Amino acid sequence: MQLERIALRLRRRSSWEALDLGHAMLRAWAAPAYRAWALGYGVLAVVLLTVFWSRQTIALALLWWLKPAFDRVLLFAFSRSLFAQPTTARDLLRALPDLIRNSGLLLGLTLHRFSLVRSLVLPVRQLERLRGKAARDRRRVLTRKIGGSAAWLIFVCANLEIALYASLVITVGALLPQGFEDVISLNDWFFGDLPPEREIVTSLIVVAVHTLVEPLYVAGGFALYLNRRSELEGWDIELSFRNLADRLATGTPKVLAGFALVAMVLGATLAPLPLLAADSEAAPPRSEQASRARRTIDAVLADAEFGHKGEETVWRWRDKPRDSDDDRPGWWDAIARITESIGQILKGLVWIAWIAGAAFLMIVLLRYRDSRLAQRNRRPPQPAFLFGLDVRPESLPEDVAAAARQCVAAGRAVDALSLLYRGALVALIHRDGIDFRPGDTEGDCRRRVAGKIAPTEAIFFAELLQTWQHAAYAGATPPAARLERLCADWPRHFAGLDGAHP
Repeated sequence: MQLERIALRLRRRSSWEALDLGHAMLRAWAAPAYRAWALGYGVLAVVLLTVFWSRQTIALALLWWLKPAFDRVLLFAFSRSLFAQPTTARDLLRALPDLIRNSGLLLGLTLHRFSLVRSLVLPVRQLERLRGKAARDRRRVLTRKIGGSAAWLIFVCANLEIALYASLVITVGALLPQGFEDVISLNDWFFGDLPPEREIVTSLIVVAVHTLVEPLYVAGGFALYLNRRSELEGWDIELSFRNLADRLATGTPKVLAGFALVAMVLGATLAPLPLLAADSEAAPPRSEQASRARRTIDAVLADAEFGHKGEETVWRWRDKPRDSDDDRPGWWDAIARITESIGQILKGLVWIAWIAGAAFLMIVLLRYRDSRLAQRNRRPPQPAFLFGLDVRPESLPEDVAAAARQCVAAGRAVDALSLLYRGALVALIHRDGIDFRPGDTEGDCRRRVAGKIAPTEAIFFAELLQTWQHAAYAGATPPAARLERLCADWPRHFAGLDGAHP
């Protein structure tokens, strides 16, 4: 992912700051967002309200149930605006078939329709293209700390819709020429049967409320998603280092001159200090120190409190004389011996308990260590899918580079990059033995590869990954010369995998 193209200031934010960022995103990208909303929700609203002219309730219920479909259209517009790409009507029409097939729309309208975190996890299926267990693991990671904020977002937006609807109904009723109370009561408007013209007005109010609130809901969820990914993958740190490197590359002479000036000032200021200290504070002679100490000792000894001697009388009760051992009865000695024996027995039992407890603890620790070592040595199963890509060796053609060239010749650049990227992942997993996890992101894969393969392979893999991300997520097709170079260089780095002979 080309972070330098993101049209946001990436920094660590709290969940509530991220929600405020979503509001700012909606204000900045209102034109493409509402353009996409009008092409999706607006057109379908006109069709449904016209078809169900006499039954407006059915049309409103369908519009409410199909909100997750319109959320995907809004997310498409927001994701393109994130990389400063315009979203035209033609772009949206071209993307509609893919949004219907590959964005998890069926699950969004059925199992996940009432999910409290659907705005947060929507990019997992639409942008990351994860499925199955990988998608579940990814959703679990994303919602671990901010799931409550996503639930609060849908709660606030739902109540905002109710408040806006009630306010608009009361406003429209109060502005009727005949008077609100004479035409229809407030209770009838909300809970009773309405005349056809009042149903049409109610439908228009509901459409207006959805138009005002739903883009805010999607923008807030997308902002939470971006903030969570920035926290997990360190986007802000990476971008800060990139900017620092650019500044150092352009401003190195100025920095060196500044360091030289500071060194000159410090040298001129601190150089005379040792000389001044030596002149102003000379140590006294040893004989003078001894005489001074002797005078202090004599003064202390001469003090009246130091050599004072006196007597002090203290009054207290006289202790009662103890009975001699001969005056105690014989049974007292027997009880004392029995008590002493019982004490010795208890002492021995305590020592036995301590030894047994220590042995038991040692056994438990040894078994725990053995189990941890077994788990550590046990290699986890290799994933079959990573971020929606099939990484099984049997899924690759015999000649990956040739198949990729055929895709390039056919004008399918994304398919060619996907094939090269999958082939690289398969080689890294099954040839180099790198452990990837099902919930890993592209950034996780790059970090797991670092230091485990040759530097040339690492450079080529990073370039291939960035090119694929740019084409898959941002929709930017790379130049033909770059695609041809990637196809030509791929066999040199990732050839020799059993089951896939590139």
